[in-house]
Amino acid sequence: MKKIIVFSGTTEGKQFSNLLAEAKVIHTVCVATQYGSDVMEENAFVKIRVGRMDASEMEDFFREEKLGAGDFVVDGTHPYAGEATENIKKACASTGVKRIRIVRDLNHEHVDGIAFYDSMSECAQAVSGTQGNILLTTGSSDLAAYCKTVTDPVRARTYVRILPAEDSLASCREYGIKNIIAMQGPFSYELNRALMQQYDIRQMITKESGLSGGYDEKIRAATDLGITCHVLKCPGQETGMCVREAFEAVTGRECQDRDQRIIRIAGLGPGGMDFVTESVKAAIADADAVFGANRLIENIYAKRKYAMYKPEEIISVLEQDSTLRKITILFSGDCGFFSGAKTVLTALKKWDGDAQIRVLPGVSSVAYFAALCHESYEDATVLSLHGRNSRENRYRLAGTIRYSRKTFVLLSNDTEVREIAQDLCTAGLCCRIIVGCDLSTGSEKIVDLSPDEAKDFRTEGILIALILNEQAERRPLFPFFRDTDFLREEVPMTKESIRHESILRLKLKEGDVVYDIGGGTGSIAIETAGVHPSLKVYSFEKDEKACVLIEKNRQRCGVHNMTVIQGTAPEAFADTEDPDCVFIGGSSGRLKDIFSALTARRQNIRYVINAVSLETIDEARTIVDAYDTKDMQILQLSSSEVKNIGRHHMMQAINPVMIFSFTI
Repeated sequence: MKKIIVFSGTTEGKQFSNLLAEAKVIHTVCVATQYGSDVMEENAFVKIRVGRMDASEMEDFFREEKLGAGDFVVDGTHPYAGEATENIKKACASTGVKRIRIVRDLNHEHVDGIAFYDSMSECAQAVSGTQGNILLTTGSSDLAAYCKTVTDPVRARTYVRILPAEDSLASCREYGIKNIIAMQGPFSYELNRALMQQYDIRQMITKESGLSGGYDEKIRAATDLGITCHVLKCPGQETGMCVREAFEAVTGRECQDRDQRIIRIAGLGPGGMDFVTESVKAAIADADAVFGANRLIENIYAKRKYAMYKPEEIISVLEQDSTLRKITILFSGDCGFFSGAKTVLTALKKWDGDAQIRVLPGVSSVAYFAALCHESYEDATVLSLHGRNSRENRYRLAGTIRYSRKTFVLLSNDTEVREIAQDLCTAGLCCRIIVGCDLSTGSEKIVDLSPDEAKDFRTEGILIALILNEQAERRPLFPFFRDTDFLREEVPMTKESIRHESILRLKLKEGDVVYDIGGGTGSIAIETAGVHPSLKVYSFEKDEKACVLIEKNRQRCGVHNMTVIQGTAPEAFADTEDPDCVFIGGSSGRLKDIFSALTARRQNIRYVINAVSLETIDEARTIVDAYDTKDMQILQLSSSEVKNIGRHHMMQAINPVMIFSFTI
């Protein structure tokens, strides 16, 4: 069995030992101090040796352990522990034992205005000429060089952050350090910042120790507080392996990721950091990487930041860097409220079914804005045009505002404010438009406008609007149009009583897609679209003049959730969505072709056919016999209207209509 000796004292050394133990590989870990032993996890596979060794002592130790050419010594010491690394090199060369060096990733976020030094004495000389309290975070090993360089007054305003180990405390006492912060890391951005504020630090000294050494957290906390940073350069990046590579080289096994990936999908609130929840702040501080739109992440601190929010981009980064185990993905507002979080959540669950995924809610813009406007929102309608500003959605918004006193709208930009204002003016709706800009930030503003004023509104920033309609109408429970509401000219029209009964038999549901084949004047399509704004209606008509008339009637009746398509069915269906319901008022003798095309597209379509001529009735009966129909009903409807003829009121019969309704 091969023997493995690990020289530790760093995060990487501990990670490597843990991987070996998880793989049930017996090994010995050498640490310099008792404190180093205390933070290791000793178990059946790990033996810990405490005490510093020079090269000669290491050679004796290797011989005692009977290490040979097939065994390994792994150097996982600190990148600044140059003497220890040189001793390990010499001892391995002398005894013929294979040596592997674990190197640390020293990449870090670039920050302007940092002073770098080649030695502690050079750094101490520079700091001696500054004002204010000094925070020294380089550890006890550099205390001697620092204290021998600075004067007593400088030493008196120096706060030394060290490990809570006896030898570290002894070094502080030896050099007369009174201000001692003895703490075990890791240190988050928030904790670094709190300590710096607590002790009124104006200068900070640290090492260029990379991500795992907490370098970025210290630098960002200091620069955010206006503290000058003094950094000891790394003595030179060695060549070597990362922890995973070292494990595979020593054991000959593939390094399996045993740590469950932790993913937090978090709502960042309306904009300002004061309204970010504590759980979201903790998720950001704890993350190996934070993802989000650039405007969300540019002012937060994280170990790594990626300006992206699309799931395929995030997954690509995680696949390329398996060391990213704690992930936080930020979205504005609240994740459960018109948010892209839903798409990301679905994609990540599919990609990594073993990941621990949690959604952290945020303060929604609507909740914040409602409070600013002194309005409740439990009785309001909430819609979004943010990223979804289509003609149909704007028309739906105008229809909603007509029947709602309070409507909140999430917006992308000021163009949408102007478009909404124009729509309201066109619809004759007299409302107040209250616009909130850059909510909860230093540039927050609220503007109260009439629709006419809003047509010229211009501003930059993130927007939301509250539209107040004090004259909101009560939505009719059975909306319908009268025959006199339509322009007819010479185009045939389905009469009022027939139209109502036919639409009733379509059994419409919210969100249905409806085909009206043989549009005529558009009366069926227009009245159907008026039933509910969520319906999407297509009116197919082969005659160009009739199409023009349908469009006139659509505008006349103020219906917007329908589209007129000129063409002959079924060829005209080509670029439209599959229907849920189909009304057929005219087929030009192609009823068989129409049903063949529609049944090939999908099943469970509800059909209503109006037949006046014997030929059409016969065609409809043929269709009913040819298909497996459900919910079949056939109704012959005859009605009469009262007409004024001079001083008399005469009954005038309307042609009887056979109404077929069924599902295929």
